[in-house]
Amino acid sequence: MNTGTGKVIQERRRLLGLSQPALATAIGVSSRQITRYESEEQSPTLPVAVRLADALQISLAELAGIVDNRVDLAGRWWAAWQKPANHRDEVEIAAVTIRHEGDHLLLDSEAEPPAPQADPVAAMRGEMRVWDGDALTGWVRGMDIAFPVGTIYYNLHPQGAHAVGSWTTKSGSDGVVRGWSVLARERSDAEKLLAEMLRTDGSVETWPSRSA
Repeated sequence: MNTGTGKVIQERRRLLGLSQPALATAIGVSSRQITRYESEEQSPTLPVAVRLADALQISLAELAGIVDNRVDLAGRWWAAWQKPANHRDEVEIAAVTIRHEGDHLLLDSEAEPPAPQADPVAAMRGEMRVWDGDALTGWVRGMDIAFPVGTIYYNLHPQGAHAVGSWTTKSGSDGVVRGWSVLARERSDAEKLLAEMLRTDGSVETWPSRSA
């Protein structure tokens, strides 16, 4: 699958909070040149592509838009989520370890080293399934949500660097409550993506188009 170098540059730049001039300075080209790359009016030469990949913190394959749907999701991630109703702007974040076996994922924040007593960390455990390389569904426990267990859905980024979605759980005797949630390899990415979801009510402007 190829999502287009221009789209990759633009989406990753926005996710990292870089302006076109800032990215241009980082790789030693003009701002106009960044515009040409993002519009795919021109492709970067190999030396420039290497500097671009380094500045955008991705591989050359990812920069080229080459995506492997069998991406390995195992390892350390950061989970960020919106707290229940009455706490709309309050969020929690926790480091989680993901075990990836076939189409199944096991998430466990308790597998992470314990934090100092003065800095308690929110807990999260869950199990999810990967669907067609672009969606994750399953259950989650913890997250300081209203009911002990809830369901969760994530839309997985084509390059496997992060996922955005929401949790849903029981509220009282006959209702439900929900909130936005994010998984990302980097804590800063998790925080930025969740802040964007809260600001736009779930519309992520930096998310790649599937029509490419």
